[in-house]
Amino acid sequence: MRRLEGRVAYVLGGGSDGPARPGEPLAMGNGRAIALRLAAEGACVVVGDKVLDRARLTVEHLDGEGLAVEVDAADPESCRAAVERARGLRGRLDVVVCNVGVSGREPLRAQSLDDWEFADAVNVRGHWVTAQAALEPMLQRGSGSFVFVGSTAGVRSSRRSLSYEATKAAQLAVMRHVAVRYAARGIRSNAVVLGNIDSALVRREFGSGGGDARGAIVPMRREGRPEEVAAAVAFLAGDDASYVTGHSLVVDGGVSAAWPSPPAPAPAPDPVPQRGEGTS
Repeated sequence: MRRLEGRVAYVLGGGSDGPARPGEPLAMGNGRAIALRLAAEGACVVVGDKVLDRARLTVEHLDGEGLAVEVDAADPESCRAAVERARGLRGRLDVVVCNVGVSGREPLRAQSLDDWEFADAVNVRGHWVTAQAALEPMLQRGSGSFVFVGSTAGVRSSRRSLSYEATKAAQLAVMRHVAVRYAARGIRSNAVVLGNIDSALVRREFGSGGGDARGAIVPMRREGRPEEVAAAVAFLAGDDASYVTGHSLVVDGGVSAAWPSPPAPAPAPDPVPQRGEGTS
């Protein structure tokens, strides 16, 4: 299917930082899989990543024209500049996918200001600044689609990271605001809300050998694949979802639908707060 033929898509966080799956020639994260899928659907894809070589590697594997840009999601000026470069490729921008994100490992009692501010800068501010920079030309043309890559941590607590949970919830608020505020002017805004995905980032953060344990709590008894995330994003980005906006499409193998909820391991003891950090 070529549902995005002739359109330009920008994927923020389209590189891949982590190990490949066994036998996989190209390490596949959600952003890279999304970029490849949008290109296969006919889009000209601009890939943004903090490390330019990671973006270039994605572009090398695209089915069609693409552009790699260096962007630091924690830097608003870098976010704006990347959007301008994306628009400059063909003079338009039809689809923006905000995929970049950072995790944290601090519960409330040990939550540090540095960790909180960095998570907010990347997971929330970088996304709304990117959307803001892309919005005006879309409004002038009367069409545009945003897809935010969120997490079930934004709607359910894992008890693991306050900054991650709070910023992922705020990210969904940004998505809804764009959807409701600009729907009458041809702009759509949606999110995919991800559960356990066997992405390069997850393998880097939690190890490559824990997939069976991570999948055991999923009703489908496996982790999701980045390619399955990409398929959901491609649907929301294109005209098949023309009457869908403000929606959070859950891609979690049934975890959030289960009752009782799948068991989670007992939380580890809280880290000892460092001097100068608050405690609950």
